Amino acid sequence: MLDRILIPLDGSAAAEEAIAALRPFVAGTGAVVHLLVVRPPIREVVRSERGVVYLDELLRDEAAAWRDYLVRKGSELAYNGVVVRHEVRFGEPVAETLAAAVRHGVQLIAVAAPAQPWWQRLARPSLAQRLLAQAAIPVLTVPVGRPLSGQAVLRYRSLPA
Repeated sequence: MLDRILIPLDGSAAAEEAIAALRPFVAGTGAVVHLLVVRPPIREVVRSERGVVYLDELLRDEAAAWRDYLVRKGSELAYNGVVVRHEVRFGEPVAETLAAAVRHGVQLIAVAAPAQPWWQRLARPSLAQRLLAQAAIPVLTVPVGRPLSGQAVLRYRSLPA
């Protein structure tokens, strides 16, 4: 049984479809789902009417805003008996996602896979395609925009003692 799953999110409704797709399979199992947001690194100093805003302040404020987002999205799973962990990282999405997968010892990465024309897949592959190509652990791609059938149910039972 899968009990440690990583879901990378980016704030889009498309990426959040991975949460809805996994909910029926992990509800009530006590699985641990790690929600991850990877943001691009902040490299420039921002000047405002208050003066200079330092890099550590920018990172702290952005991380807090994304943590609030992850808590809201995680509550959808926590309500169903799933343990939810949150993490905000700064860097390149594929590298940070793979590093988080290793760090947390996850057994599956579930990621939304938006539809793309073939030429766009070649020119600019999605996060899902890059994870499929580079990950050593299984990657579940959730098609974006397709309604869930609601007929797929994961059933399990324990063996008699």
